[in-house]
Amino acid sequence: MKNVRGIFAIIKRNVLPAFLVAVTVLPVFTGCSKKPSAEGAKESLPLTIIYTSNVVGAPVVTIAKEKHYFEEEGLKPEYIILSSGAIEALSIGKADVMLNGLVPPLSFASQKADVKIIGGSISGGNLVITKPENAAKYARLEDWKGARLGTVRLSTSEMVSRYALGQIGFNMDAGSDNQDIIFVEIENYPNIVEGVRKGQVDIGFVSFEYQQPVRDLGLTILFPMTNMYENYVCCRQTANKTALANKRDAFVAFYRAQIRAYKDYYEQPDQTISLLSGLSSQEPEYVRNLLYNTEFSAGRTFHPDPDFKRVKPVYDTLLQYNYIPAGVPFEDTIDCTVYRDALKDILARYPNEAVYQRMAREFEENNNISL
Repeated sequence: MKNVRGIFAIIKRNVLPAFLVAVTVLPVFTGCSKKPSAEGAKESLPLTIIYTSNVVGAPVVTIAKEKHYFEEEGLKPEYIILSSGAIEALSIGKADVMLNGLVPPLSFASQKADVKIIGGSISGGNLVITKPENAAKYARLEDWKGARLGTVRLSTSEMVSRYALGQIGFNMDAGSDNQDIIFVEIENYPNIVEGVRKGQVDIGFVSFEYQQPVRDLGLTILFPMTNMYENYVCCRQTANKTALANKRDAFVAFYRAQIRAYKDYYEQPDQTISLLSGLSSQEPEYVRNLLYNTEFSAGRTFHPDPDFKRVKPVYDTLLQYNYIPAGVPFEDTIDCTVYRDALKDILARYPNEAVYQRMAREFEENNNISL
């Protein structure tokens, strides 16, 4: 029987390096393009962005960065890569915006920290796994009563599963007399895989990058977590609130550039794959699967829309299980108007572009305000 060390060895062989590299704090500066702003701005607006070493995991921002759309929209971007502490740095004003995280920004905002969600990065991307002999037993959510679920504490997968299971009436209150589902907190994905293999938990939630190790160990993938909650949101983009108030034009420009980049991502897959494969040293086929094959990536999608509708259930779930204090309304933790104003600018500039028209429809479906 393989032990946890064996699990890590399998993970190391199969999960691609971009997801495992630890990065030290490193300011990254780029020479700003001398191209004039698309809005005709006379000066560039500074914006400090907590960027990511995993460029494939942030394709829209990476495209905007590499094609100088930020500069064209009137920004003077400065990029900072952090290995940890991004939300803390953002909350004290060491940066203006960060690209990753969902639960940490909501938690900080609930405690009246100086942060606010303003856009989106990633949705989907997790798998539900079990032992093969349990696959038929747990094929339907309604049959999960009495199951032990292995999840990372305060992860998106914990909140999404609690929300989805609550919608069908399961009681997940720890210690209650009629508790239907037991959540077992496990430190990380490799330990969740090991917990399922050993039978310490019945069902586990892991990122899609672990699908091959899961199969190598003889475990079964039940389904992607998007089957539990369609297009559930994961990483969001979060602003420092003071910076947002003082530099709002810069943030709107930040999203104009991303909206343009999203069009390229959507309409030019071959060009996007070539760009991101070259930047990341990942094989083109892997990049293609990650960005465009939702079956491979467990429904992962990339979109700058803030998606008020799907962030709110995560906040409500955090409140329900006392992970965050009550008192701050959800509406105070998110601002959809920055992305909205950027989208209006782009629609005015390119009124006949089908992609932008679709983004406008999606915005009105997903958010609490209209264009």
